[in-house]
Amino acid sequence: MRPARVLHAAAPIVGLLFGALALAAADPTPTPTPVPPRASENPEDSRARMPLRPTPFDVESKFPPPQQSEEEEERKANKPGEPDILHGEPAVFLDGQPFPEKQLFEPKLPPAKRLLYVDAAATGAGDGTAEHPWRDLQHALCSAQPGDRVVVANGIYTGAFRATASAGCRDGTADAPIQLFARHAFFRPSGKEPVLTIERAHWQLWETQFALTDTDAPGLVLRGAGAHDIEIDQSHIYEGDGPALVLGNGSSRITVSHCHIHHSSGVRIEAGASEITLINNHLHHNHSASLSVGSGPAGPPARAIRILGNRINNDRGPALELARCEDVSVLRNRLSNYRPDEDSGKGGEAIVVGGCRGVLFEGNSVLEATIGLRLAGGPVPGESSGRIDVRRNYLENHLTAESTGFDVATPAEVRIWNNVIDHYAVPFRLAADATGASIANNLIVAPQTAFRLSGTPKYRLFDYNVFGGEAAVLPAQVGSENVKAAAWMKVRMPHSRVVSGLGLQDGDLARVVGFSTVDAGTPTEGSDFHGRAPDIGVAEH
Repeated sequence: MRPARVLHAAAPIVGLLFGALALAAADPTPTPTPVPPRASENPEDSRARMPLRPTPFDVESKFPPPQQSEEEEERKANKPGEPDILHGEPAVFLDGQPFPEKQLFEPKLPPAKRLLYVDAAATGAGDGTAEHPWRDLQHALCSAQPGDRVVVANGIYTGAFRATASAGCRDGTADAPIQLFARHAFFRPSGKEPVLTIERAHWQLWETQFALTDTDAPGLVLRGAGAHDIEIDQSHIYEGDGPALVLGNGSSRITVSHCHIHHSSGVRIEAGASEITLINNHLHHNHSASLSVGSGPAGPPARAIRILGNRINNDRGPALELARCEDVSVLRNRLSNYRPDEDSGKGGEAIVVGGCRGVLFEGNSVLEATIGLRLAGGPVPGESSGRIDVRRNYLENHLTAESTGFDVATPAEVRIWNNVIDHYAVPFRLAADATGASIANNLIVAPQTAFRLSGTPKYRLFDYNVFGGEAAVLPAQVGSENVKAAAWMKVRMPHSRVVSGLGLQDGDLARVVGFSTVDAGTPTEGSDFHGRAPDIGVAEH
């Protein structure tokens, strides 16, 4: 929240406070004990943990207006219930510990061999020293040699800057990367070109800020075979109509950590990019998918993508959109608040996957999404198929009446096991061509309909699942026929059951009431289980 908005809100808050005190003095009725608000889900400022973080060049400055007006921000944000959903999400635990588990990540930040300074307010030619900084940021970038750190003073730097061979900029080395530190500076576009393009190797960006000011210009673009071994940490890219960050064809070994990206077209990992890691970032309120993988011009699939420990919420598109990719891991992320568009009624998916192979979703929490995971399309044409594994995730939805946990419409091999699906109207919707689906060992709490199948099932496996509800009442749909789920499962899913009173105690995925989950599942080929036998749900006993 920006300081201006806090000032506008202060007067009515003070008025309400004094009004409440006056009423309390006049009314002897005891005031109920207030319930403390939930802690913010915003990620901690990990800069305090960085012993090697350099001292800023000067005091902090604030980016001046115009940023997005309150009216524009309201128009572009998902509106219904947002204040309650964003900071009022239920706490989720596993064996008393937060789920997903949080893991710290420390980027490797070697000390600089030489400091070079640039200041937009400098006068004279300058020599890059603190006493006589350069004024031209582009000159500073291309003056840096391996091991140098470019320290940018506070101020606004407008342009289309290039760390490229054609611009005369150098590569760093593995032991001596070139570093850009701009904690109190703001980079802004001058036209439709990217604000900063990097096509060189072994660069590190610390605390850079890209204010895109509602333009179509991309913020930061890494592209080409020369763009490898690049780290971006604690950076902020926001308020633009174009993509905030593009990891283009040929770029490789890129790590994006602790970054804050919002009110833009999100992060795009294009086809042909490889060995990309996004860890502990916060992406939200983007105008399309927060993170898309496999987009862009034709090329080989995006490969070796790691999406770890991020918080993604409140986007116009899905949180994750995987289109042309292979070897993708999505682990320990928290995704929340995805609903259909108010005008078109379309969308509402947290995750969309199509044309990818070798994808793993594990240990994620998907909260308040109308469709938790949609699997569509088939394997990449002309290439061998690869399995999509979805295991030990938690999906919960209380926000929309019409909701689907897993929507499977692909013949690709899909394995959905040991998940917990909580309060989804329809936990499983399977198309007629979902012939590669294996669905087992899942715990389904409070469904309205156990499942919807397009026709007579021809799946690899659909059994060993436990549904909450009344056995005599809980319905299912097979083709156009409405059936009683328990009776239908007795014949075709003999190891599944409907259990009355099924639930989670204290929001803990290991404290299941109404049914003993311990060793109640079935071994699933390819699953990594460390106990005696598979349990039902997320917890391993």
